[in-house]
Amino acid sequence: MAAALGLSIYAFVTGGSPADLAQPPARGGRATGPLCRASQLSATTGMQGAAGSMLGEATLTNTGRTACSLPSARPQVRILWGGRYLAARVIGGMAVSGESRVRVLAPHSKAAIYMDWRDWCGNPPETTTIRPVFRLRFAHLAIDAPAGAMNTPRCDSPGSGTRGSTIAVSPPLTNT
Repeated sequence: MAAALGLSIYAFVTGGSPADLAQPPARGGRATGPLCRASQLSATTGMQGAAGSMLGEATLTNTGRTACSLPSARPQVRILWGGRYLAARVIGGMAVSGESRVRVLAPHSKAAIYMDWRDWCGNPPETTTIRPVFRLRFAHLAIDAPAGAMNTPRCDSPGSGTRGSTIAVSPPLTNT
């Protein structure tokens, strides 16, 4: 009862409706809402060096006025720089302890997709500063998450070209 009253007050103050808010599933069911659209999400990526790899996250923000559902699976990720895709193979999921999966994003809420990009032996070389776009593709949705200035990961497999480059990706997780 108190939770419902709190949601109603919040909705009144913000000009929304209690139905717009992400709510836990009733009786163990799944949380639902309409599928998120690219027009109601914004995304940015922050990456930094970590033992030769580039480790970071793409942050998705629901900029819409209603809650929406994200897929529970991790997205496919492509890295766009200089008008072309950099070859990096998406590998198994990235484990992140202490975070839980996000299925429904309330208005102005955020979710994180953690990424670990490794072993880049192509062009541009690892000493080059780039500002790539990480293109996230879910089954029903594609969104671009631009990154700030960063270097490519260290080349750990010389002679492999870009065949050895990988990126581990998590599903949408809580962003704390």
